[in-house]
Amino acid sequence: MAIFFNTRKETHPDFRITSAHAIQLENEEWPTVEHYVLAQRFECKKLQAEVRAAMYAFEAKALARERPDALRNDWEIVRDQVMETAIREKFRQHPCLREVLTATGSEEIIEASALSTYWGAGATGTGKNMLGRILMKIRGELRKSFDYGGESPEDRLG
Repeated sequence: MAIFFNTRKETHPDFRITSAHAIQLENEEWPTVEHYVLAQRFECKKLQAEVRAAMYAFEAKALARERPDALRNDWEIVRDQVMETAIREKFRQHPCLREVLTATGSEEIIEASALSTYWGAGATGTGKNMLGRILMKIRGELRKSFDYGGESPEDRLG
């Protein structure tokens, strides 16, 4: 059965990029993955700092949307790698989240946002689900790189 997050009845709210799990990247602490990804839309360090300093992820998003003129020229090319880097660090830096992600086994992970047809599945379920794909890729890497001593992560979680 697929795992849907970003829904009213979600079971994995920590998979959201807005979850309150700070990450260290580029010698800075970012309050959420969302803060980091939004800041990377810009090359201007001042704009990046403003986004990083936002109190909440929705505030960071509002700040980023105010400056479409400052969007870096290669954003469409680098955005997947930026997201993947941030998600990888989130699960590397927070072992409790790593356990939850690896415990999903081989289930498909779907970002169920009705508003996003790129990062999520969109309202019709036909979106690209790039965030879900990135989570599944990182889950595979984690399962290969950590020694579970013969136990599956599911067994370890009890």
